Amino acid sequence: MRCGEVGLYVLHSAIDIKRTGMRKNLQAVLSQMGLVCLLMFTGVATGWSQSEETADADAEFSRAGYYEASREYVKAYGDIKSDLDLKGYTAFRTGECYRLMLDPAGAEEWYKKAIGLKYGEDHPEVYLMYGDVMRAQEEYDDATEYYQAYKEAGGDASVADERIRMVDEAAFALDEPPSRYIVENLLLLNSDSYDFGVGYASKKSDAIVFASSRESSTGSGEDPITGQSFMDLFSAEIDRKDNWSTPKPLNNTVNTDSNEGTVTFDKKYKNMYFTRCVVDGKNTFACDLYRSSVMGSRMGPAELVDLIGRDNNDSAQVGHPAFSPENDYLLFASDMEGGYGGKDLYYVAYNERDDVFGEPVNMGPTINTSGDEMFPAMRYDGALYFAASDRGGMGGFDIFKAEPEGEEPMTFGEPEALPYPLNSTSDDFGIVFFEEEDRGIFTSNRPGGKGKDDLYMFYMPEMKFCYRANVYDNATGNPLMANFTVQGSDGSSFQLTADADGAVSLCEDEVTKETSYTVDVKLDGYIGKSGYFSTVGLTESTTFAREFFLKEVILEEEYPMPLVLYPLNKADLLVNNEVNSEDSLNYLVDLMDVNETFVIQLESHTDTRGDKGPNMELSQRRAQTCVDYLISKGIAADRLVATGRGEDQPLISDAEIKAMKSEAEKEAAHQSNRRTVFKIIRFDYVPGQ
Repeated sequence: MRCGEVGLYVLHSAIDIKRTGMRKNLQAVLSQMGLVCLLMFTGVATGWSQSEETADADAEFSRAGYYEASREYVKAYGDIKSDLDLKGYTAFRTGECYRLMLDPAGAEEWYKKAIGLKYGEDHPEVYLMYGDVMRAQEEYDDATEYYQAYKEAGGDASVADERIRMVDEAAFALDEPPSRYIVENLLLLNSDSYDFGVGYASKKSDAIVFASSRESSTGSGEDPITGQSFMDLFSAEIDRKDNWSTPKPLNNTVNTDSNEGTVTFDKKYKNMYFTRCVVDGKNTFACDLYRSSVMGSRMGPAELVDLIGRDNNDSAQVGHPAFSPENDYLLFASDMEGGYGGKDLYYVAYNERDDVFGEPVNMGPTINTSGDEMFPAMRYDGALYFAASDRGGMGGFDIFKAEPEGEEPMTFGEPEALPYPLNSTSDDFGIVFFEEEDRGIFTSNRPGGKGKDDLYMFYMPEMKFCYRANVYDNATGNPLMANFTVQGSDGSSFQLTADADGAVSLCEDEVTKETSYTVDVKLDGYIGKSGYFSTVGLTESTTFAREFFLKEVILEEEYPMPLVLYPLNKADLLVNNEVNSEDSLNYLVDLMDVNETFVIQLESHTDTRGDKGPNMELSQRRAQTCVDYLISKGIAADRLVATGRGEDQPLISDAEIKAMKSEAEKEAAHQSNRRTVFKIIRFDYVPGQ
């Protein structure tokens, strides 16, 4: 969890807000400023104005001027000689400044100094904060160690345990194979400052507007919170070759000396909604939503969109606008009274025809928590995306998705965190999607970026499927130049011939996702075979490798097949828990379907029990039973010959059976003799001839 904010809604607010331990004087200051930079621990608040050395720094810190405060604390730290407790306090507050400016490495340095001065013995929160910055840098062993130290020093055990759980989850996520998402830093758009809050500015999603504190922004001087320039809105376009143009600031009807950020456009891209936090000197007043009309290449005058009916004493923050897919609801984040915690997600109904907004509605406890929920966005399919601080996940802020649920509008199921690498151990937020595709842009301050916050492109690469097969002579192992027919459930069909190595392949986007394929392999003079493969349900690119071994046709030779068995003295197909003779005959159905020119003879046998004459008649009926079954499955009758062989050709002789020890063993042997086999008698069949 984080305490404080950086420009609140304008800068991504990637810091947890806690209202506990707030002193009345601080509350008054923050109310006057329109900020909600509140302290997490009472122990921190007790340090206000401890000395003349830190008085200026404390004053800047109380105004959320973390950049200015850090410089004053560093100066005070050097001036303090003997008061080790004060020196520890100063080091801790310096670390807090760096943490709140989203600089974990700088925070680590100063927290470590405070710990070395034994400041944590009476102020365990330093261990907690140190653990947080180590977790942000993926130093999980150190993070866990200091969370334990926080608990042992008298800190809140439940808070420590929750942090340790988050460490374990983050470590597990990094050890697991990442999702298929590709994440790329948009280097040409990013600066060495803060870049965030993207909104698509065209129906084709080939233009964006985003917030940035880069040096070319309008506001003069430094934001005392960040030490950066005040933020403006910038536009950029992407061409057909995926090359981005150099970002340009919007005109001064939108960009001002105040902070502007986090944009969205209506469905027709005629109006842009954005956040503005008015700045007067070093004071930042309440953040609100503004609207500006698109006028060609320029933006019209910005007008306030008063969603909460403000009065002069209202310091509630409103920001992060986002429209529902049909433009009938406008979503936003706010810390107005009556919420569930820090900042919650709200929505208002919007009548586009009359240009009228309804009353704010909190999105409820399924979405909102005691922490912060911000940066809402909705996809074309009605799914809600947002950033949250207190739902677990990998880092500080993680991006969550909630599917629409029920018949009522704007109701959603339980949110789930997006997978790594969309979420990371850092702050991830502000996701927007490109049309109906699984790609878009989000913001993150993960390690390796160009600036403080960077824009990242993400996309789900197309899965690539490849089918490779080889075919060989079953007896010799030599490759065969057989013919392949591949039929897809989507209606696709491919005719292939194996090369001299017996190889074929479909690897040039012919095999598509969510499709099942049947494969027939044929060669004159050989018994053809069939195969199957499917991409249905696959989530990874896959190569299907298959081998086929074809047997040469030898007329009148008995070919093995799955056992077709019969009850004693009956011609019915045996079907029980152990044997399914219908399945065995289905083998022949498939074989005859693949080998359309085959004419086969089915030969049935009996065991040696009973009289020879009746056994011959019984075997003929058994052979005919098989023929009738194949005909019922669509095999032409003139491709089938039924022949009964009686008891003359047993697989197991009477002498062998007599020598068996158990009756069960003997019965199984007799059963094996009651069988059906097939022979190929022709392979030149032509229908009607």
